[in-house]
Amino acid sequence: MSEKTETVLIKGRPLCYRVRKSRRARKMGLSVSPREGVLVTLPWRVSYAAAPGLVDEYADWLDAKADEFNVRLGPRVRQYGSGSAVWVFGRPHRLEVRALPVGRSRPRFDLAEDGLLLTLPPDRILDLRPSLEIYLRRLAREDLPARVQRWSAEVGRNPRKVIIGERTSRWGSCSSRGTISLCYRLVMTPPEVIDAVVAHEVCHLVHLDHSPRFYALLDRICPGHRKTKDWLRDHHEELIL
Repeated sequence: MSEKTETVLIKGRPLCYRVRKSRRARKMGLSVSPREGVLVTLPWRVSYAAAPGLVDEYADWLDAKADEFNVRLGPRVRQYGSGSAVWVFGRPHRLEVRALPVGRSRPRFDLAEDGLLLTLPPDRILDLRPSLEIYLRRLAREDLPARVQRWSAEVGRNPRKVIIGERTSRWGSCSSRGTISLCYRLVMTPPEVIDAVVAHEVCHLVHLDHSPRFYALLDRICPGHRKTKDWLRDHHEELIL
């Protein structure tokens, strides 16, 4: 991917947006979120010159959404330090940060009932986000594949592959080839929420749609899955690093 940043005046006020080219994009798109700010996505072969026209066409919508998410001047960046909280398995954990002794460079992460101790090289202490992402990705690789295996046994189908990575618009997906992709930040949510998301994607191994047959299967193996949408919506802000 390749991107650039632009600023435009909408109703007399500046709006900063990023233009990202993607080899996977098939058409131009617009999105607004706290994590990404205002983002214009272009197919790889489309010129950057196409972006201002799209922004102008949807100026009123972008103006309202940028104010709603408070991202007129760019994505919101959360600051972390000792005493801050990060969610792990549905509970806020207080961060404690310590510096590694001189000559040591391998970070350590120790999760307790209500706290998370990060022992880091001194140059990583000023910006904790990369280290927190490393920890959560590691935790996700340990936790999520086992859940996929468990729910796969419930439907009698196994995925071709399981990918753990970042997802900005969905918590998970299942491809027609049987590849299940899950957002590593799922481990910030309660276990029952993780299971509901995983069960949803596993059911797509049987029914690659949202037909009545799909929901009948999901309702049978994971009856409480519908409640998780409310939790994800209500805690959206806490699940953004």
